[in-house]
Amino acid sequence: MLDVPFGASKEEITRAYRGLVRVVHPDNFQDPDERAKAEERTKLINAAYNVLSRPAIREEYDRQLRTTVMSDTLMSRYTGNTAGRPAPVRAAPRPPAPHIVRAQRRAYRSAVRQLLVIAAMFAGALLIVSFIVLIFTSAIGQVFG
Repeated sequence: MLDVPFGASKEEITRAYRGLVRVVHPDNFQDPDERAKAEERTKLINAAYNVLSRPAIREEYDRQLRTTVMSDTLMSRYTGNTAGRPAPVRAAPRPPAPHIVRAQRRAYRSAVRQLLVIAAMFAGALLIVSFIVLIFTSAIGQVFG
């Protein structure tokens, strides 16, 4: 918020705070919308200065910041993107070329035909076997009947 380095001294923090407040102070704006935005920004800058200007609170803030930086570093190492930021946008895959689509359709039709032929052959073999069983059972029935 104050744009100061991690190990900034108290003087650097005060200098950065005063410079930012001078720029974004609500009295510098006439437009009500801009003035409201400046008031919110000034509140955030004041809160940041209150944290960084008190040694005990700053120590706790630095501890939390180190923890966050370490976890973000580990997360980025394993996931490939920085925590808190969305993953990089990947381009949508291009549709396949027309000749590839035709080849895929031909292969699909060929596979379906082969399956139908195999199913027909299996059904035919099943009919033949059942016909043979029927003939033998009738022949056996005539011999012993």
